[in-house]
Amino acid sequence: MKKTIFSSAIACLLGFAYPALGQEQQPNNDQQFYWVAFKDKANTPYTVDAPEVFLSPRAIARRQKLGIPVTMEDFPPNPVYLKGVTEAGAKVHHTSRWLNAATIYGESSMLPDIKALPFVDTVWYAGPYRAKKASVERDAKMGKLKSKALSGQHYGYGTKQIKAINGDSLHLMGYRGKGVLIAVMDGGFTGVDQSPFFDSLRADNRLLTSLDMVDKDTLVWESSSHGTKVLSTMAANQPEVLVGTAPDATYVCIKTEDTRGEHRIEECHWVAGLEYADSLGADVMNSSLGYTQFDEASMNYTAEDLTGSISVASRAADIAARKGMLVVTSAGNEGGSPWRRIGIPADAAGAFSIGATALNGDLASFSSVGPTADRRIKPDIVAPGAWVTLADAYQYQVTIGSGTSFASPIVAGMVACLREAYPDASVEELLNAIRNSSSQSDLPNVAVGYGMPDFVKAYLALRQQP
Repeated sequence: MKKTIFSSAIACLLGFAYPALGQEQQPNNDQQFYWVAFKDKANTPYTVDAPEVFLSPRAIARRQKLGIPVTMEDFPPNPVYLKGVTEAGAKVHHTSRWLNAATIYGESSMLPDIKALPFVDTVWYAGPYRAKKASVERDAKMGKLKSKALSGQHYGYGTKQIKAINGDSLHLMGYRGKGVLIAVMDGGFTGVDQSPFFDSLRADNRLLTSLDMVDKDTLVWESSSHGTKVLSTMAANQPEVLVGTAPDATYVCIKTEDTRGEHRIEECHWVAGLEYADSLGADVMNSSLGYTQFDEASMNYTAEDLTGSISVASRAADIAARKGMLVVTSAGNEGGSPWRRIGIPADAAGAFSIGATALNGDLASFSSVGPTADRRIKPDIVAPGAWVTLADAYQYQVTIGSGTSFASPIVAGMVACLREAYPDASVEELLNAIRNSSSQSDLPNVAVGYGMPDFVKAYLALRQQP
């Protein structure tokens, strides 16, 4: 897969238990991951009258506020079906409520018995099973900030990237993401537990229990610094050094990428991460990830697959939007490659897909273009993503990076600010206001979508709605 990367109550909700933290699982090279989809949810023990069994109070409240009913689609897979799969020799890694499926692992010899189960619809290979990496918990000790402050510039080295989308003006109006929950799905968040750029998150208890969908533990401050940089564009709060686009929001960091290889299992992790975010009641989700090509060529997508309905990740993104979550994702960094196009799940109609520009507004050469296979405009909009300011995960100073990976969270933070301003607006109303107030709203195209957003104009457009 080519990513767009440049650069317990919780256990009950998710339907699995965690191994002891830091405990290494023994590898088994004969084991593989598989996706198993079930035929139905017949005779389910779950009911719409007791959604608290599988949704948090916040998730239930979000649905109620937006007039979105809890339905059978929200139910976890039938426990009887999961028991049948395990009795056939599989181990369940995680499950999908919305797609009525389970990600399992085991030896291929179990497949005939699983496929023969009367409630199993389809089974497909997702990738090799890799043992859990050894993890070591560490004390959270705040490091010392090394970057020099820019006196008189509140956003510090990140001033240009927020001003380009008029986000600073929306902040001045009092909207900085307070009370909004943002989920961030990535490959790892090295140093977030210690970096001074995120000290206000920790001090204010605005960093919720994070999960690693790959290793099934809560240790996400490892594996990759990409998620750290992504998070910093939104959550950094060091005035005159770097202030992000939603510095007052609450965050949950979810690790879905396995940095040891590229297989479709990562899409399965992505779906599980998205559903976890939904179960918590996340208002906004940012994913600076994308899927096109893999280590095993048989898994590769083609341009004809970009319909928004083929990949499990794209299908889940659409459902998340219907459930009231604002799904923001990077368009991809393939603009200069033979592929050129957006990736998955940026092709989903429910995903707000973000391309990248330079700080002066010119389209970045690497930014992936549309349209989708069914000729929909993608990306939706563009935002600064070339040579933008980020937090370095190791040196505790600002650094510079490029990619739609960073354009996406810059937008996601401002989307959270709009959600704060209009808590009762629908997902479609919020996103249409952004599109219709962007620089090319009258003439969108497959390179920049609707253009560069202006978040104050979007705010005013929403205020004028009846």
